[in-house]
Amino acid sequence: MIPSQGAAQSDSYLLQQISSASPEQLCVMLLEGAQRFLLQVIAAIKAHNIEERSRLVNRVSAIIEELMLQVDNNGENELAMNLTRIYEWWMNQLFEASRNNQCEKLEMIHSQMNEMRTTWVQLAQRGQAAAPPMGGLGGELMG
Repeated sequence: MIPSQGAAQSDSYLLQQISSASPEQLCVMLLEGAQRFLLQVIAAIKAHNIEERSRLVNRVSAIIEELMLQVDNNGENELAMNLTRIYEWWMNQLFEASRNNQCEKLEMIHSQMNEMRTTWVQLAQRGQAAAPPMGGLGGELMG
């Protein structure tokens, strides 16, 4: 199967966005993707589509793992440690909710991701305005 030219251009655009993103913008993109897949997990649960639910849960968990990798855990940064704890908690709740078909837990994770995404958007905007060399707070937290 040969990918369409439009898909190749879309992939190229996405790669360009990712490679030029600040650490804060990357977190925003990751959280947006996780939120989109969480909504699809909820829809799959409601449709009783176990295979699709499993596939999408794996996508969300891969994004959460990537968020964990972005946190700079070298040292005693309390904020970084708290972010890691949140991501670990999301991961545990994701699998528990999926296993037990608990859409309300998934909606709670989605809501929390939205709050965190809003914070990262604000940090990204602040970082663009000030343009510090390490990207502001994100530079301290992100590797």
